[in-house]
Amino acid sequence: MLILYNKTDPFTFGSVCALGNFDGIHRAHQEIINKIKKIANGLKKTGIITFNPPPVSILHKDGIFFLTTKEEKEEILNGLGIDFVYYFKFDRNFSQKSPEEFVEMVYTSIKPAVIIIGENFHFGKGRKGNANLLKNLAQDRFNVEIISRIKDQNGIISSTRIRELLLLGHIPAANRLLGREYTITGEVIKGKGKGAKLGFPTINLSIDKDKLLPLDGVYEVKLEIAGRDYLGAMFLAHNVVEVHILDFSGNLYGQKISIKLVERLRAIKKFSDDESLKRAIADDIKKIKNPKI
Repeated sequence: MLILYNKTDPFTFGSVCALGNFDGIHRAHQEIINKIKKIANGLKKTGIITFNPPPVSILHKDGIFFLTTKEEKEEILNGLGIDFVYYFKFDRNFSQKSPEEFVEMVYTSIKPAVIIIGENFHFGKGRKGNANLLKNLAQDRFNVEIISRIKDQNGIISSTRIRELLLLGHIPAANRLLGREYTITGEVIKGKGKGAKLGFPTINLSIDKDKLLPLDGVYEVKLEIAGRDYLGAMFLAHNVVEVHILDFSGNLYGQKISIKLVERLRAIKKFSDDESLKRAIADDIKKIKNPKI
Protein backbone atom coordinates (compact mmCIF):
# COMPACT_ATOMS: atom_id res chain seq x y z
CA MET A 1 0.00 0.00 0.00
CA LEU A 2 1.39 3.37 -1.07
CA ILE A 3 1.48 6.24 1.47
CA LEU A 4 1.45 9.78 0.05
CA TYR A 5 1.75 13.16 1.80
CA ASN A 6 0.63 16.26 -0.12
CA LYS A 7 2.33 14.83 -3.19
CA THR A 8 0.94 14.37 -6.68
CA ASP A 9 1.56 10.90 -8.02
CA PRO A 10 0.05 9.40 -11.22
CA PHE A 11 -0.62 6.24 -9.16
CA THR A 12 -3.77 7.94 -7.81
CA PHE A 13 -5.13 9.23 -11.13
CA GLY A 14 -8.52 7.74 -12.05
CA SER A 15 -8.85 6.03 -8.68
CA VAL A 16 -11.93 5.31 -6.56
CA CYS A 17 -11.51 6.89 -3.14
CA ALA A 18 -13.20 7.37 0.20
CA LEU A 19 -12.76 10.74 1.91
CA GLY A 20 -12.88 11.26 5.68
CA ASN A 21 -11.12 10.81 9.01
CA PHE A 22 -11.75 7.06 9.40
CA ASP A 23 -10.88 6.87 13.10
CA GLY A 24 -11.36 3.27 14.17
CA ILE A 25 -12.21 1.98 10.68
CA HIS A 26 -15.38 0.55 12.22
CA ARG A 27 -18.21 -1.31 10.49
CA ALA A 28 -19.65 1.84 8.89
CA HIS A 29 -16.21 2.73 7.48
CA GLN A 30 -15.86 -0.84 6.25
CA GLU A 31 -19.13 -0.49 4.33
CA ILE A 32 -17.69 2.54 2.53
CA ILE A 33 -14.47 0.66 1.79
CA ASN A 34 -16.45 -2.28 0.40
CA LYS A 35 -18.31 0.21 -1.79
CA ILE A 36 -15.16 1.70 -3.32
CA LYS A 37 -13.74 -1.76 -3.95
CA LYS A 38 -16.97 -2.80 -5.66
CA ILE A 39 -16.93 0.28 -7.91
CA ALA A 40 -13.24 -0.17 -8.70
CA ASN A 41 -13.92 -3.83 -9.55
CA GLY A 42 -10.21 -4.58 -9.70
CA LEU A 43 -9.82 -2.22 -12.67
CA LYS A 44 -9.05 1.01 -10.80
CA LYS A 45 -6.89 1.82 -7.80
CA THR A 46 -8.63 2.27 -4.45
CA GLY A 47 -7.62 4.96 -1.98
CA ILE A 48 -8.37 6.69 1.29
CA ILE A 49 -8.07 10.48 1.33
CA THR A 50 -7.59 11.75 4.86
CA PHE A 51 -5.70 14.24 7.03
CA ASN A 52 -2.58 14.21 9.19
CA PRO A 53 -2.82 15.13 11.97
CA PRO A 54 -6.58 14.61 12.34
CA PRO A 55 -8.37 18.01 12.18
CA VAL A 56 -9.88 17.71 15.64
CA SER A 57 -6.41 17.64 17.22
CA ILE A 58 -5.67 21.07 15.70
CA LEU A 59 -9.05 22.75 15.97
CA HIS A 60 -9.87 21.81 19.57
CA LYS A 61 -7.74 22.78 22.56
CA ASP A 62 -9.13 19.94 24.67
CA GLY A 63 -7.30 16.75 23.87
CA ILE A 64 -9.15 13.98 22.10
CA PHE A 65 -8.10 10.35 22.12
CA PHE A 66 -8.27 8.25 18.98
CA LEU A 67 -9.43 4.68 18.39
CA THR A 68 -6.59 4.08 15.94
CA THR A 69 -3.12 5.55 15.75
CA LYS A 70 -1.82 6.45 12.31
CA GLU A 71 0.20 3.21 12.17
CA GLU A 72 -2.76 1.07 13.29
CA LYS A 73 -5.02 2.72 10.73
CA GLU A 74 -2.56 2.05 7.91
CA GLU A 75 -2.16 -1.59 8.96
CA ILE A 76 -5.93 -2.13 8.96
CA LEU A 77 -6.40 -0.42 5.59
CA ASN A 78 -3.59 -2.46 4.08
CA GLY A 79 -5.30 -5.62 5.36
CA LEU A 80 -8.55 -4.50 3.72
CA GLY A 81 -6.81 -4.32 0.34
CA ILE A 82 -6.63 -0.53 -0.12
CA ASP A 83 -4.03 0.54 -2.70
CA PHE A 84 -3.04 3.92 -1.24
CA VAL A 85 -3.60 6.42 1.55
CA TYR A 86 -3.30 10.10 0.67
CA TYR A 87 -2.69 12.52 3.55
CA PHE A 88 -3.33 16.24 3.35
CA LYS A 89 -1.22 18.00 5.97
CA PHE A 90 -3.74 19.62 8.29
CA ASP A 91 -2.70 22.81 10.06
CA ARG A 92 -4.22 26.20 10.86
CA ASN A 93 -3.52 27.42 7.33
CA PHE A 94 -5.23 24.39 5.77
CA SER A 95 -8.23 24.87 8.08
CA GLN A 96 -8.83 28.32 6.53
CA LYS A 97 -9.27 27.01 2.99
CA SER A 98 -12.71 27.46 1.48
CA PRO A 99 -14.74 24.47 0.29
CA GLU A 100 -13.95 25.51 -3.29
CA GLU A 101 -10.22 25.59 -2.59
CA PHE A 102 -10.33 22.18 -0.93
CA VAL A 103 -12.11 20.56 -3.89
CA GLU A 104 -9.56 22.13 -6.24
CA MET A 105 -6.75 20.63 -4.14
CA VAL A 106 -8.34 17.18 -4.24
CA TYR A 107 -8.76 17.36 -7.99
CA THR A 108 -5.32 18.70 -8.88
CA SER A 109 -3.43 16.53 -6.36
CA ILE A 110 -5.19 13.17 -6.74
CA LYS A 111 -7.37 13.33 -9.88
CA PRO A 112 -9.80 10.65 -8.67
CA ALA A 113 -12.57 9.25 -10.85
CA VAL A 114 -14.95 8.71 -7.94
CA ILE A 115 -15.07 9.86 -4.31
CA ILE A 116 -17.40 8.31 -1.74
CA ILE A 117 -18.29 10.17 1.45
CA GLY A 118 -20.66 9.74 4.38
CA GLU A 119 -23.69 12.02 4.46
CA ASN A 120 -22.37 13.77 7.59
CA PHE A 121 -19.00 14.77 6.03
CA HIS A 122 -18.05 18.46 6.37
CA PHE A 123 -15.07 20.31 4.97
CA GLY A 124 -13.60 23.76 4.38
CA LYS A 125 -13.29 26.77 6.65
CA GLY A 126 -15.79 26.63 9.50
CA ARG A 127 -17.03 23.26 8.21
CA LYS A 128 -19.13 25.19 5.68
CA GLY A 129 -18.92 22.45 3.08
CA ASN A 130 -21.22 19.42 3.26
CA ALA A 131 -21.75 16.29 1.20
CA ASN A 132 -24.13 17.92 -1.27
CA LEU A 133 -21.84 20.91 -1.81
CA LEU A 134 -18.93 18.56 -2.52
CA LYS A 135 -21.05 16.82 -5.13
CA ASN A 136 -21.93 20.14 -6.77
CA LEU A 137 -18.37 21.49 -6.73
CA ALA A 138 -16.98 18.26 -8.17
CA GLN A 139 -19.10 18.40 -11.33
CA ASP A 140 -17.08 17.80 -14.50
CA ARG A 141 -14.08 16.82 -12.35
CA PHE A 142 -14.97 13.61 -10.51
CA ASN A 143 -18.10 11.77 -9.44
CA VAL A 144 -19.27 11.89 -5.83
CA GLU A 145 -21.40 9.25 -4.16
CA ILE A 146 -22.97 9.92 -0.76
CA ILE A 147 -23.53 7.06 1.67
CA SER A 148 -26.27 7.26 4.32
CA ARG A 149 -25.19 6.83 7.93
CA ILE A 150 -25.09 3.16 8.83
CA LYS A 151 -27.03 1.92 11.85
CA ASP A 152 -27.42 -1.18 13.95
CA GLN A 153 -30.32 -2.04 16.25
CA ASN A 154 -29.15 0.52 18.83
CA GLY A 155 -28.45 3.49 16.58
CA ILE A 156 -25.83 5.02 14.31
CA ILE A 157 -22.45 3.30 14.18
CA SER A 158 -19.89 6.00 14.93
CA SER A 159 -16.44 6.54 16.41
CA THR A 160 -18.02 8.66 19.16
CA ARG A 161 -20.33 5.84 20.22
CA ILE A 162 -17.45 3.36 20.28
CA ARG A 163 -15.37 5.72 22.44
CA GLU A 164 -18.23 6.00 24.92
CA LEU A 165 -18.57 2.21 25.17
CA LEU A 166 -14.84 1.74 25.73
CA LEU A 167 -14.74 4.42 28.42
CA LEU A 168 -17.57 2.59 30.18
CA GLY A 169 -15.72 -0.74 29.89
CA HIS A 170 -18.32 -2.30 27.56
CA ILE A 171 -15.80 -4.14 25.41
CA PRO A 172 -17.99 -6.73 23.60
CA ALA A 173 -20.41 -3.97 22.52
CA ALA A 174 -17.55 -1.79 21.25
CA ASN A 175 -16.04 -4.75 19.41
CA ARG A 176 -19.36 -5.46 17.66
CA LEU A 177 -19.41 -1.92 16.27
CA LEU A 178 -15.75 -2.11 15.27
CA GLY A 179 -16.18 -5.47 13.56
CA ARG A 180 -13.05 -6.73 15.36
CA GLU A 181 -11.44 -6.60 18.81
CA TYR A 182 -10.29 -3.18 20.00
CA THR A 183 -6.51 -3.19 19.80
CA ILE A 184 -3.84 -1.43 21.85
CA THR A 185 -0.33 -1.44 20.40
CA GLY A 186 2.79 -0.43 22.27
CA GLU A 187 6.47 -1.06 22.80
CA VAL A 188 7.46 -3.34 25.67
CA ILE A 189 9.36 -1.36 28.29
CA LYS A 190 10.85 -2.19 31.68
CA GLY A 191 8.44 -2.10 34.62
CA LYS A 192 8.85 -2.32 38.38
CA GLY A 193 8.87 -6.12 38.37
CA LYS A 194 6.18 -6.53 41.04
CA GLY A 195 4.22 -9.02 38.95
CA ALA A 196 7.22 -11.32 38.70
CA LYS A 197 7.71 -11.17 42.47
CA LEU A 198 4.10 -12.30 42.90
CA GLY A 199 4.60 -15.19 40.49
CA PHE A 200 2.74 -13.49 37.60
CA PRO A 201 5.32 -11.73 35.40
CA THR A 202 3.95 -8.95 33.22
CA ILE A 203 5.05 -6.88 30.25
CA ASN A 204 4.64 -3.11 30.44
CA LEU A 205 3.61 -1.25 27.30
CA SER A 206 4.44 2.31 26.26
CA ILE A 207 1.29 3.58 24.53
CA ASP A 208 0.88 6.49 22.10
CA LYS A 209 -0.27 9.53 24.12
CA ASP A 210 -3.26 10.10 21.80
CA LYS A 211 -4.52 6.50 21.92
CA LEU A 212 -7.81 5.97 23.72
CA LEU A 213 -7.52 3.57 26.64
CA PRO A 214 -10.70 2.05 28.10
CA LEU A 215 -11.97 2.27 31.67
CA ASP A 216 -9.38 1.24 34.27
CA GLY A 217 -9.68 -2.42 35.17
CA VAL A 218 -8.56 -5.98 34.58
CA TYR A 219 -9.23 -7.28 31.07
CA GLU A 220 -9.17 -10.55 29.22
CA VAL A 221 -7.01 -10.02 26.14
CA LYS A 222 -5.52 -11.89 23.20
CA LEU A 223 -2.15 -11.35 21.56
CA GLU A 224 0.16 -12.90 19.00
CA ILE A 225 3.85 -13.45 19.57
CA ALA A 226 6.11 -14.95 16.90
CA GLY A 227 3.12 -16.35 15.03
CA ARG A 228 1.57 -18.01 18.07
CA ASP A 229 -1.67 -16.92 19.78
CA TYR A 230 -1.80 -16.33 23.55
CA LEU A 231 -4.39 -15.33 26.12
CA GLY A 232 -3.55 -12.66 28.66
CA ALA A 233 -4.75 -10.60 31.60
CA MET A 234 -4.28 -6.86 31.12
CA PHE A 235 -4.08 -4.59 34.16
CA LEU A 236 -4.90 -0.98 33.28
CA ALA A 237 -4.67 1.78 35.88
CA HIS A 238 -4.03 5.48 35.27
CA ASN A 239 -2.67 4.87 31.75
CA VAL A 240 -0.24 2.21 32.98
CA VAL A 241 -0.70 -0.92 30.87
CA GLU A 242 0.62 -4.27 32.12
CA VAL A 243 -0.14 -7.68 30.65
CA HIS A 244 0.41 -11.13 32.11
CA ILE A 245 0.70 -13.53 29.16
CA LEU A 246 -0.61 -16.99 29.97
CA ASP A 247 1.74 -19.91 29.31
CA PHE A 248 4.54 -17.69 27.99
CA SER A 249 8.12 -17.09 29.03
CA GLY A 250 10.65 -14.97 27.23
CA ASN A 251 12.12 -11.49 26.88
CA LEU A 252 10.04 -9.07 24.80
CA TYR A 253 11.79 -5.79 25.70
CA GLY A 254 11.83 -3.33 22.80
CA GLN A 255 9.30 -5.28 20.74
CA LYS A 256 5.99 -3.86 19.53
CA ILE A 257 3.06 -5.89 20.78
CA SER A 258 -0.63 -5.58 19.89
CA ILE A 259 -3.18 -6.43 22.57
CA LYS A 260 -6.74 -7.32 21.52
CA LEU A 261 -9.38 -6.65 24.17
CA VAL A 262 -12.01 -9.34 24.79
CA GLU A 263 -13.81 -8.37 28.00
CA ARG A 264 -13.44 -6.36 31.21
CA LEU A 265 -13.29 -8.77 34.15
CA ARG A 266 -13.33 -6.39 37.12
CA ALA A 267 -12.31 -3.02 38.49
CA ILE A 268 -8.84 -2.35 39.88
CA LYS A 269 -8.85 -2.85 43.65
CA LYS A 270 -6.47 -2.13 46.50
CA PHE A 271 -5.50 -5.20 48.49
CA SER A 272 -4.37 -5.28 52.09
CA ASP A 273 -1.48 -7.65 51.39
CA ASP A 274 0.33 -9.45 48.56
CA GLU A 275 -1.37 -12.78 49.29
CA SER A 276 -4.80 -11.25 48.68
CA LEU A 277 -3.55 -9.72 45.43
CA LYS A 278 -2.08 -13.05 44.30
CA ARG A 279 -5.40 -14.80 44.93
CA ALA A 280 -7.26 -12.14 42.92
CA ILE A 281 -4.85 -12.47 39.98
CA ALA A 282 -5.10 -16.26 40.11
CA ASP A 283 -8.88 -15.92 40.01
CA ASP A 284 -8.64 -13.57 36.99
CA ILE A 285 -6.51 -16.11 35.15
CA LYS A 286 -8.91 -18.94 36.03
CA LYS A 287 -11.79 -16.95 34.48
CA ILE A 288 -9.78 -16.36 31.33
CA LYS A 289 -8.84 -20.02 30.96
CA ASN A 290 -12.34 -21.22 31.86
CA PRO A 291 -14.78 -18.48 30.80
CA LYS A 292 -17.83 -20.50 31.89
CA ILE A 293 -16.74 -20.46 35.53
